[in-house]
Amino acid sequence: MTPAIDPPDLPPFDEAELDGGELVLCATERLAAELRRRHDLRQAATGARHWRTLDARSPARWLDRLAEDRLLSGLPVPPELRRPVLDAFQARLLWERVIADSLADDAAPLFDLGALAATAAEADELALVWDITPGDGPAYSEECRRFAAWRADYLATCARLGVVDATRVRLATVAALTADLATSWPARVVLAGFDRLTPPEARLLAAIGADRVHLLRGEPAPAPRVAVRSLPDRAAECRAVAAWARARLAADPDARLGVVAPDLAGVRDALQDALEDALMPAAARPALAEAARPFNFSLGRPLTAWPIVARALDLLRLAVWPERARQTELGALFNDPYWSASQTEADARARLEAAMRRDLAATTRLARVAAWVAWRADRDGQDGRDALVVPGLRRHLGALAGAAARWPARARPSVWAAGFRKTLTRAGWPGERALSSHEFQARQALFEAFEAFAGLDRVAGELDAPAALARLGQLCRQRVFQPRTENQPRVQVLGVLEAAGMRFDGLWVLGMTDQVWPPAPRPNPLLPVEAQRRARAPHASAEVETAFASAIQARLLASCAPRHAATDTPDADVILSWPRLDGASETRPSPLLAVAAPADCWRDEDAPVADDWIAAALADAGAALAPPLEDAQAPPVAAGERVPGGTWLLRAQAICPAWAYYRYRLGAAPLETPVDGLDPARRGSLVHRALEMFWSRIGDSASLQALDADGLRAAIEAAVEAALDDPAQAVRGDPLPPRFRALERRRMIRLLDGWLALERGRPAPFVVQAVEREVSLEIGEIGVRTFIDRIDRLEDGRLVVIDYKTGSAIDTRNWASDRVTEPQLPIYAALAAPVEGEVAALAFAKVLLADPAFAGLAEEDGLLPGVGALDAKPARRTFPAAEFPDWPALLEHWRRALHAIAREIAAGEAGVRVADERALAWCEVLPLLRLPERRAGLTGTGR
Repeated sequence: MTPAIDPPDLPPFDEAELDGGELVLCATERLAAELRRRHDLRQAATGARHWRTLDARSPARWLDRLAEDRLLSGLPVPPELRRPVLDAFQARLLWERVIADSLADDAAPLFDLGALAATAAEADELALVWDITPGDGPAYSEECRRFAAWRADYLATCARLGVVDATRVRLATVAALTADLATSWPARVVLAGFDRLTPPEARLLAAIGADRVHLLRGEPAPAPRVAVRSLPDRAAECRAVAAWARARLAADPDARLGVVAPDLAGVRDALQDALEDALMPAAARPALAEAARPFNFSLGRPLTAWPIVARALDLLRLAVWPERARQTELGALFNDPYWSASQTEADARARLEAAMRRDLAATTRLARVAAWVAWRADRDGQDGRDALVVPGLRRHLGALAGAAARWPARARPSVWAAGFRKTLTRAGWPGERALSSHEFQARQALFEAFEAFAGLDRVAGELDAPAALARLGQLCRQRVFQPRTENQPRVQVLGVLEAAGMRFDGLWVLGMTDQVWPPAPRPNPLLPVEAQRRARAPHASAEVETAFASAIQARLLASCAPRHAATDTPDADVILSWPRLDGASETRPSPLLAVAAPADCWRDEDAPVADDWIAAALADAGAALAPPLEDAQAPPVAAGERVPGGTWLLRAQAICPAWAYYRYRLGAAPLETPVDGLDPARRGSLVHRALEMFWSRIGDSASLQALDADGLRAAIEAAVEAALDDPAQAVRGDPLPPRFRALERRRMIRLLDGWLALERGRPAPFVVQAVEREVSLEIGEIGVRTFIDRIDRLEDGRLVVIDYKTGSAIDTRNWASDRVTEPQLPIYAALAAPVEGEVAALAFAKVLLADPAFAGLAEEDGLLPGVGALDAKPARRTFPAAEFPDWPALLEHWRRALHAIAREIAAGEAGVRVADERALAWCEVLPLLRLPERRAGLTGTGR
């Protein structure tokens, strides 16, 4: 077993002496590109017009070229070099097949086969590269023994298919080169950016000869000044990095700055936002969405994160599962620029999407959607409304709905790749507008993914449509894509490995907590742990990780070569930072920070002030924010103007005048959220309808009392059936599916049975005078139309007014306020009822399975169970006798309060005034009230 080899003590070679005749082996391809760039700049600076390109590449790329040269030259090669080579995804898929075949059919679903295959592929590479023998025997763990069996099956499968993976090809190439005494080696090999060498790399260098191998040494520079900073949290740390970069570039526009993060994926989004706010605030403008940034991230995003690719996969999902079309996906597609006639039909598609939320269930059939779009477009044109002209949408929906009929039941990936691409073209992807540069590149990356998917024929076999789409999606998720960067941005954002060998004028390394630096050991569970430790394989132990992290940290510090003297700037050249909080958890600094800087270079800092990026963006455009405008006054209600909303209008005005204005006078409303089956509102409507049907037949308390158990049950069932059969109660035009109907029927029978048990216990006899009574009246200049669920007449002629509630949140305390926020019953009692009779009690009927009850207020006790009199002690806590001496005084209070609210509406009062923000829980226009901005002092005193 070959032990791990650190970079040997080889003679240095100055970077300035590179003339293009050397082979420069680089730790990363990024470093290879950087060295080529720096070489070209040096040659150009000498005035040369022609020079040799620097041959800089990673060891893997060099070995691939050597293997190809041996094949083309006819030299003897090992058999591995003559077989088709699996890429990483293909090899992982083959591992997954081998593992799945080894598991019992009922056990396979219990495992994450993809993750297990990735772990097995990693174990196989570790065993090959670091000379670790897999454990196969009773002395080893069950996991090690299983891996040994999987590995044997994997190799047998590769032999049967005639393929080989890339790691074995490269190791075979190393073996062939080192064994062939006639191998022609480069005259000089220069190593760049290596913190340690693998055993095959060490064997290769030994074969080349120590006299030919050198270590790259950069240009001499003064030692950087290092400082350690702590910030309150991750967001503050990212803002501090951005402010530092802005200040450094302001002082030296030609400076090359590095930002390095051990957990770059975890901070990428927050860091990108902070850098854009600080370095390019104008990027918030849509026109600059793809403009070159002054910074570049080494870490791309999964291909599926790009909208044009995500929409393509969404379309294919709909084509594969046309019977399970979800409105969440359909709605996004209707408003998406990458599908169908996204520009010429944009307005009509948006109107259709809003209507679809009301008319169709959350999950429906794609054919039903296509038929509904045709019906809706034709109907609107016939009704005299603006016709919904959407020929492109109709054609492409039809193509999607019928795509599956053109596909085979099972086929190889190459067939599916061609079929999926044709389906996307027929379905109108990627839309009708010209693609931007980034969109075009992302589309090309998806086409390359299709080609890679087609290359899975040998290892995947035949698949059905869902399995094929799942594999395509998996491949796209694992592919990282980033649009090509123009020029060389001054700020490079890198992971710790990508920063190998780079040179910076200033460097900030963030996120240096003890949780991530050094990384926690994670030996591969499928290989003997002790063998991994002896080989000093990556991640094998805390000792290995600490040594590796220490070497990387030393290299990072050495990568900063400031171009100034120590007194040119008061700031440090290298800043290492860590957040004191990660979410709600306190963190500690990495122990390696103590090695980087002495204690007097450490400092705790407060969060930097957030940049006013809006003002900065406007300043870049030569504009400025307008001063706050007091606009709490809306136009008064004009003569003859009808304001919709009924009692909901008065309720909203009482809670917050701006709510009433936006919602009912301007007509602002949220889009509905589609659901499968019944939403709470429709369930409440069904209960209302069933109780209406019940009391229309029974009529009074005496008839209710006369019913025996069987008669009551029959009456309840009849009322429930009538409600469920009512066409007006159909769910989005469709009757309830049988299973939903049966469940809802049982629920409603239980609900009404419990409620009517409470009604039978009412002490005062009554006759149901009206159900669902429509009431229209004028309150000042505001017309109000409402419905009263039920009006009962007592024996003495007085009325009991009841409003059904199927929710548990009920508040009657507001009835004592000048701003009555539950006005429906007070409106009837104080303004409408005097023409019909005196109201003796108002109550909400809480029709609930658990704890059904009345909640309200009565003129005297004994009228309704649980409803106390105004003079009773509990009520007097809310309705003090000094303000409400008797029942007529309460009615008069309601008349005054309701007229005052109506006058506010008529006068156009529309300010954001709310006593308790909890009352806005059901506000449909909450975003328009801008409450967070008001708390932050970013708006004026008006709306």
